[in-house]
Amino acid sequence: MIDRGVPLHIAATRRFETLARSLYRHVAAVTWPAVGLIAASHFLSSWLLMAVTDGAPIALAQTFWYYYFVTATTVGYGDFAPVTSAGRAVAVFWIMPGGIAIFTSVIAKVVQSAAAYWRRRMLGLDDFSDLEAHTVILGWNGENTRKMVAFMRGDQAERDIVLVSYKVQENPMPDEVHFVRGDSLTADDVLQRSGVPKASRAVVVGQDDNETLAACLAVAARNHDLHLVAFFSDEAVAGLLKAHLPKAECIVPMQTEMLVRTADDPGSSRISNLLFSTLVGPTLFSMKVPAGAPRMYFGSVFLALRRDWQVNLLGIAWGPGADELYLNPPDDRVVHPGETIYYIGEERVHPEVIDWSALGQD
Repeated sequence: MIDRGVPLHIAATRRFETLARSLYRHVAAVTWPAVGLIAASHFLSSWLLMAVTDGAPIALAQTFWYYYFVTATTVGYGDFAPVTSAGRAVAVFWIMPGGIAIFTSVIAKVVQSAAAYWRRRMLGLDDFSDLEAHTVILGWNGENTRKMVAFMRGDQAERDIVLVSYKVQENPMPDEVHFVRGDSLTADDVLQRSGVPKASRAVVVGQDDNETLAACLAVAARNHDLHLVAFFSDEAVAGLLKAHLPKAECIVPMQTEMLVRTADDPGSSRISNLLFSTLVGPTLFSMKVPAGAPRMYFGSVFLALRRDWQVNLLGIAWGPGADELYLNPPDDRVVHPGETIYYIGEERVHPEVIDWSALGQD
């Protein structure tokens, strides 16, 4: 029924939109197997009708599939065409409308599937449990998280990063991170879909210290080998996590030591800011000494890394605790396999590119 108060072009537009929505719902309701069955049935019936009404050459096996797809896609080269009246009728009233309808349905299904796939990823409903050795960030903190991702990319541009949050409805950084959304940072399905069991590192920044602590414990329960870093406002809560997970690294805002050091030595904060940034100037990196490395001395390793890789060695760690880190050790301190060495450089040096046997001879 046409509303007399509405202009004809507006009424026609509304009717077209209604028809388009109706067609979309019908296409969306049809599954891929159903589309495939309909397409195969139409192709075979068209081939049979054309063979009966027109015969060779258009009905030959090596010819008809080409004619069918050229017709269904509306290309219509014209190099093959029916020659009988009955064959032309089959083409006009069966092959062309059916083929075009099926072709457009396939296109619509492809667009719908692609849109649904992208929408799932944007809404954080996708599953990234197949990732390995990736980084998981639990908690969204706006600009701070954006900077965190930028620093990570500055070190390793191609790394996979999965962001877990319940604060945002859609992926806030679709070009930079994968996104998993759930009811909490500790939910089983959220941790599973973010790939925590196979991740190599996790950074936890909850809305408060209690959430951060709970998320850290939940992550560690699913991956004992994962490198865990967490931000706390209260040092007491950070100490509680360290008591349960000695290998976890806890960061607290502007520790007392940093305040005093900056007060006594003006400008000290600039050093720390540069050392921890991967975007400007030299950066602090770490490297584990391979298990097969020979007996080496700190002085020899220092000189070799400075000479060959233009980096400065700072110290050695043999455990996760603060008392298991030796900064600026003497030259004759032995560097053992499995220990972690810390150095400053313009870019990361990977242990597999270093000739450790030559360092052992110095």
